[in-house]
Amino acid sequence: MNLAKIEGLLYNLKVLYVEDEEFTRNELSRFLKRRVGKLYISQNGEEGIEIFQEQRPDLVITDLKMPIMDGLEMTKVIRNMGSNCPVIIITALSDSETIIKAVDIGIVKYIIKPVNTKDLLITMEDLASNLIKNRFNVAEGNNPYFISKEEKHKIEKKIKSEIAHFIKTYTGKGPKDVNVFIGGNEIEVKAVGVLTVFQKSLIANDRNFSLVNYNRRLFYIENSGILEEKMGQIIGFKPRIIEVETDSSKNIDRITFFLN
Repeated sequence: MNLAKIEGLLYNLKVLYVEDEEFTRNELSRFLKRRVGKLYISQNGEEGIEIFQEQRPDLVITDLKMPIMDGLEMTKVIRNMGSNCPVIIITALSDSETIIKAVDIGIVKYIIKPVNTKDLLITMEDLASNLIKNRFNVAEGNNPYFISKEEKHKIEKKIKSEIAHFIKTYTGKGPKDVNVFIGGNEIEVKAVGVLTVFQKSLIANDRNFSLVNYNRRLFYIENSGILEEKMGQIIGFKPRIIEVETDSSKNIDRITFFLN
């Protein structure tokens, strides 16, 4: 597979990279940032779990030995959360036997230090290809979002602006921020800081969290046609909303669109 095709695949991935050693973390982070859709970086497994829960990456790359929580323990926690997210472990040669004994926790690959970036890239491309075909149920050649990273970011920026405008227009309160990520044939939107003053006053009582969550979810469902139409004007064809999640305790809404 040529480089352009590999890059097209990797731009569809959100990747979490966990490494405690600063120099190694900075060097590999620079390499990964240029090649994946979004990169999240953590210094240890405990912090990595927090980011994993918040950002829902498609792939995890982690060092084995780290303070606070090592790579294997972090992977076990991820599996106990019910996630089958692929995990690549980076390890010293002397630790390879430990990894072999731990394959039952779902590590898809281990890479010996110092990291051969070409081998890492090939492994990531294979995983990306499988994710596109299986998770997104789309053939590589038929995916409209195998485009340049620059064009992808341009579309994501337009969607971000439209979603922010939509929420402010229909609720009277614009979000603090909107994060958009196109992966395969799905568009994931996360709106942060969305609660109105009235909704914030309601959740001062813990019993009202479910009430606010229900009403915010209902808002998106009832206005799905309008939102889908606006999204279609940006991407060139009308998508459909397949999932709406609201979490008033974190002041976050998530909307997932499917590209037909």
